[in-house]
Amino acid sequence: MSRADTIGERLPHFYLTWNGQTAIAGVIKAVGKTMDETEKDFGSIMASHWVDTASGEELDRLGGVYSVRRKAGESDMDFRGRLKTSIISYRGGGTLGSLRMMTRIALGLPADHPIEILENPPTQLKQTWKASANNEWSVNPRNIDDATLAITMTVETPGARVTDPTITNVDTGEYMTFKGSLAFGDVLRLADGKASLNGQDVTERLSPASLPRLPRKKTRWRYREAVEANIGVFDSTRFDQSVFAVNIMTAITFEWTARQPAFFEVRIPGDIIARAGVTREYVQELVNSVKACGVRGQVVVV
Repeated sequence: MSRADTIGERLPHFYLTWNGQTAIAGVIKAVGKTMDETEKDFGSIMASHWVDTASGEELDRLGGVYSVRRKAGESDMDFRGRLKTSIISYRGGGTLGSLRMMTRIALGLPADHPIEILENPPTQLKQTWKASANNEWSVNPRNIDDATLAITMTVETPGARVTDPTITNVDTGEYMTFKGSLAFGDVLRLADGKASLNGQDVTERLSPASLPRLPRKKTRWRYREAVEANIGVFDSTRFDQSVFAVNIMTAITFEWTARQPAFFEVRIPGDIIARAGVTREYVQELVNSVKACGVRGQVVVV
């Protein structure tokens, strides 16, 4: 109801305010229109002070309060979402709650819409070392938990053969020995408490039955083997020293599942991304602006 109608209802009936042709009706209509326009202007002023309702230059001025500028060609909706995330970060971003709130804002979702955040997501890691007898190496697991190892061994020196290859965790004392021989080109696979040599099950030759675990901290490992036969070159001038040590190289591969430290994933269904009309890169940029320093966050479309 307009202000003119409201004023007219409060006057006596004989004033004929309902008749648009009377002088009093004209006065009331003029006054009411002025009041309506004033109220409309007041509403616009109020709206310009709120991120959800401000637009254009007013929204740019609100962004200036937090030193956030509109990008070239950026719409009010996109800039509004980015500005809200900046406000969240000023109020203490980096928490799961602020990340979920920011994602809902960016995608235009209700305040109670569930947002999946996977902390320390698992990843498959694999590393290979070339070792000879008594060689040591260090393993950085990049993991927050101890892990179960899968080990693959292959003799890479042509014509060579080793027996009883043993891998030991120097720091914990755990070890694994394969009771048997490996020739050049053989592939020994140790995983899930089982052993296979060139695809054939040889679990009974594994000692002990369980493989060493990979601790979450950095550890040292050692490889040992027994040479099956003397391998060397005969020197006719010094026949009593005709056998020389040969450096037999074995490729040792560790594989494990690691839960990555200081890392999280924001998992968003693809239909929600499409419906919001934004890109994964846009949401990723917002996540980067809110996440804690030193923590890596990744937006994954599922």
